[in-house]
Amino acid sequence: MPKYYVESGWVRLVLDARNAEQAAVKAFQRCRERQAEIYAEPPSGIIRDAEAVEWQLADEIRVNEIGFGGTGAETFDTFEIATVWQGYTFAGHRSDSGPTLRRCAHSHVRR
Repeated sequence: MPKYYVESGWVRLVLDARNAEQAAVKAFQRCRERQAEIYAEPPSGIIRDAEAVEWQLADEIRVNEIGFGGTGAETFDTFEIATVWQGYTFAGHRSDSGPTLRRCAHSHVRR
Protein backbone atom coordinates (compact mmCIF):
# COMPACT_ATOMS: atom_id res chain seq x y z
CA MET A 1 0.00 0.00 0.00
CA PRO A 2 1.37 3.45 -0.85
CA LYS A 3 2.36 5.93 1.85
CA TYR A 4 0.60 9.31 1.86
CA TYR A 5 1.44 12.58 3.59
CA VAL A 6 -1.77 14.20 4.80
CA GLU A 7 -1.97 17.77 6.07
CA SER A 8 -4.78 20.07 7.13
CA GLY A 9 -4.64 22.84 9.70
CA TRP A 10 -2.24 21.74 12.45
CA VAL A 11 -2.63 18.08 11.51
CA ARG A 12 0.26 16.28 9.79
CA LEU A 13 -0.04 12.50 9.35
CA VAL A 14 1.74 9.83 7.33
CA LEU A 15 -0.68 7.03 6.44
CA ASP A 16 -0.80 3.88 4.34
CA ALA A 17 -3.82 3.85 2.03
CA ARG A 18 -5.00 2.47 -1.28
CA ASN A 19 -5.37 5.98 -2.75
CA ALA A 20 -5.33 9.65 -1.81
CA GLU A 21 -9.04 9.79 -1.03
CA GLN A 22 -8.78 6.87 1.38
CA ALA A 23 -5.83 8.61 3.06
CA ALA A 24 -7.99 11.73 3.55
CA VAL A 25 -10.81 9.65 5.04
CA LYS A 26 -8.37 7.84 7.36
CA ALA A 27 -6.99 11.20 8.52
CA PHE A 28 -10.52 12.42 9.23
CA GLN A 29 -11.22 9.23 11.21
CA ARG A 30 -8.00 9.53 13.22
CA CYS A 31 -8.72 13.16 14.09
CA ARG A 32 -12.28 12.35 15.19
CA GLU A 33 -11.01 9.48 17.37
CA ARG A 34 -8.33 11.65 18.96
CA GLN A 35 -10.75 14.47 19.72
CA ALA A 36 -13.18 11.96 21.25
CA GLU A 37 -10.39 10.63 23.50
CA ILE A 38 -9.49 14.16 24.62
CA TYR A 39 -13.08 15.09 25.46
CA ALA A 40 -13.69 11.75 27.20
CA GLU A 41 -11.22 12.80 29.90
CA PRO A 42 -12.42 14.92 32.83
CA PRO A 43 -12.17 18.61 31.96
CA SER A 44 -8.95 20.28 32.97
CA GLY A 45 -9.69 23.70 31.58
CA ILE A 46 -8.20 25.39 28.60
CA ILE A 47 -5.47 22.75 28.11
CA ARG A 48 -8.01 20.16 26.95
CA ASP A 49 -9.51 22.57 24.42
CA ALA A 50 -6.07 23.56 23.15
CA GLU A 51 -5.11 19.91 22.68
CA ALA A 52 -8.34 19.22 20.78
CA VAL A 53 -7.68 22.15 18.42
CA GLU A 54 -4.40 20.49 17.41
CA TRP A 55 -6.51 17.67 15.91
CA GLN A 56 -9.01 19.93 14.12
CA LEU A 57 -8.87 19.82 10.34
CA ALA A 58 -9.00 22.93 8.17
CA ASP A 59 -11.48 23.39 5.30
CA GLU A 60 -9.25 21.40 2.95
CA ILE A 61 -7.18 18.24 3.30
CA ARG A 62 -4.03 18.03 1.17
CA VAL A 63 -2.69 14.57 0.32
CA ASN A 64 0.65 13.92 -1.35
CA GLU A 65 2.85 10.87 -1.95
CA ILE A 66 6.04 12.97 -2.01
CA GLY A 67 5.99 14.79 1.33
CA PHE A 68 4.43 17.62 3.27
CA GLY A 69 3.98 20.89 1.38
CA GLY A 70 5.06 19.34 -1.90
CA THR A 71 3.70 20.18 -5.29
CA GLY A 72 1.16 17.92 -6.91
CA ALA A 73 -0.91 17.32 -3.79
CA GLU A 74 -4.55 16.34 -4.23
CA THR A 75 -6.88 18.64 -2.32
CA PHE A 76 -10.12 17.39 -0.78
CA ASP A 77 -12.91 19.43 0.76
CA THR A 78 -13.08 18.39 4.43
CA PHE A 79 -16.89 18.54 4.47
CA GLU A 80 -17.08 16.16 1.49
CA ILE A 81 -14.60 13.77 3.13
CA ALA A 82 -16.74 13.87 6.29
CA THR A 83 -19.74 12.88 4.19
CA VAL A 84 -17.83 9.96 2.66
CA TRP A 85 -16.61 8.89 6.13
CA GLN A 86 -20.10 9.15 7.58
CA GLY A 87 -21.58 7.03 4.80
CA TYR A 88 -19.07 4.25 5.38
CA THR A 89 -19.41 4.47 9.15
CA PHE A 90 -23.19 4.06 9.06
CA ALA A 91 -23.10 1.46 6.30
CA GLY A 92 -20.66 -0.66 8.31
CA HIS A 93 -18.03 -0.79 5.58
CA ARG A 94 -15.16 -0.36 8.01
CA SER A 95 -12.28 -2.75 8.43
CA ASP A 96 -9.06 -2.78 10.43
CA SER A 97 -7.37 -0.85 7.63
CA GLY A 98 -10.11 1.78 7.50
CA PRO A 99 -12.86 2.35 4.99
CA THR A 100 -12.67 0.79 1.57
CA LEU A 101 -13.65 3.45 -0.92
CA ARG A 102 -15.12 3.07 -4.36
CA ARG A 103 -14.81 5.87 -6.87
CA CYS A 104 -18.11 7.46 -7.81
CA ALA A 105 -18.97 8.94 -11.19
CA HIS A 106 -18.22 12.36 -9.68
CA SER A 107 -14.97 13.06 -7.90
CA HIS A 108 -14.46 14.72 -4.53
CA VAL A 109 -11.06 15.96 -5.68
CA ARG A 110 -10.35 19.57 -6.56
CA ARG A 111 -7.14 20.07 -8.47
